[in-house]
Amino acid sequence: MSTPETLTLKGKLQPEQTKSYVTLPFEVPGNVEQIDVSYRYSDAIGSDPRLTGGNTIDIGIFDVRGKQFGGEGFRGWSGSARDQFYIALDNATPGYMPGAISQGTWFICLGVYKVADEGCDYEVTITFTYGEIVQPIHFPRRLELSAITLSNKANESGWYRGELHCHTHHSDGDSSVQDVVRKAESLGLEFLAITDHNVLTQQIKMRDIHTSLMLIPGMEVTTYHGHWNIWGAGGWIDFRALSEDDMQQSIETALQAGYLISCNHPRPYGPEWEFPDVTGFHCIEVWNGPWQFFNADAISYWENKLRNGEHYVAVGGSDSHFHTREHPAQLGHPTTCIYCEDDPSPQALVDSLRAGHAYITESPQGASLLLSSGNAMMGDTLHTNDAQIEFTIQSEGASGKRVQLCGVDGVLQQWEVVDAQWQASIAVNVRQTNYIRAQLVTGEDDQLQVHTLTNPIYIYHNT
Repeated sequence: MSTPETLTLKGKLQPEQTKSYVTLPFEVPGNVEQIDVSYRYSDAIGSDPRLTGGNTIDIGIFDVRGKQFGGEGFRGWSGSARDQFYIALDNATPGYMPGAISQGTWFICLGVYKVADEGCDYEVTITFTYGEIVQPIHFPRRLELSAITLSNKANESGWYRGELHCHTHHSDGDSSVQDVVRKAESLGLEFLAITDHNVLTQQIKMRDIHTSLMLIPGMEVTTYHGHWNIWGAGGWIDFRALSEDDMQQSIETALQAGYLISCNHPRPYGPEWEFPDVTGFHCIEVWNGPWQFFNADAISYWENKLRNGEHYVAVGGSDSHFHTREHPAQLGHPTTCIYCEDDPSPQALVDSLRAGHAYITESPQGASLLLSSGNAMMGDTLHTNDAQIEFTIQSEGASGKRVQLCGVDGVLQQWEVVDAQWQASIAVNVRQTNYIRAQLVTGEDDQLQVHTLTNPIYIYHNT
């Protein structure tokens, strides 16, 4: 093995480059078996959007296949969570894809998230380690979205509880995939999606892990103008959206790949969703982490779309990053509950979620809340000529809370729940609403605490 070779890339970023991407080309020689990258920059501060007055610079890398938007050259991203990473033939830092290190032009990508008024000086150091490369090295396989039904996991009720949005050390979390899987098992969850920021490498580890959980491949597409989850087994989706057209192009690519797409936490410090005219996502994450963290704003965002006649599936996720210490965002809080009529599988769960056959509850042990009308359940559409329709609401574990039935004009009816098992039926005038949903609450007005939330039953008036 020869002596490692090092090169350094330096520069200065200006405030007007904030929320853009800078690519730094560099040449990779032949017979390289490992690339090590480290970087530093002036006046570094954390990525929390509430922190200002300094610099936050993200980093990633593209290989010889190119840096073009939506291209195939992406090899990894760590945001600002790490100041160094490596890529080798058969191993890599979490968040980076191991495999072939081809000779030619590679690119460091700097994500310019925050730049102080005085600018930001950066320095990137790249080290090549050489070896004898005797055969091509292929990229490792990732978790598939399995359609194999699992009768041994079937619940008589047809309902399954799980987590749709969490992170590991493959992006900016503190734990391995195995640790998060084991924690989800200990909570009694039945399915799990790990949605690390902008990377798919967590799916390599998920593919090889032995677990009772039904595992769903996913990723959080983390742009500077809004975040969105994808669930499915397609390829990498580019997050470097600088405009509404870029964002729409990425969503179209995700749709073509068959992904189920969620607009994540559209609320203050979410960050907010900055491109309201972008379309194509199926879901809205109306509940992210503890309820009091501006989730009422996300509910309002969702309901405004429902009032306009749009159909978006309400989903929830903890967005938990820290699994080994106390933190407000804890795995399974909230929990999304999905209905599968037949034996479950990861694919069946995603299909049922796409249909809106789901509700969200505050924890793995949270109260259930089911809404139906005849054979129609949450997510379904009732086509009717009638002015009134009868709805049935059922709940378990809701004693001491209130059930509210809601439509376009807000709360239509509410009940105090005094029994562990509770049910009510009511005829509702649906002439002035295009959806009915239910929620389980305590408190009043601006202190309202939601404990469980259903998806709507949609109303289509034939006349």
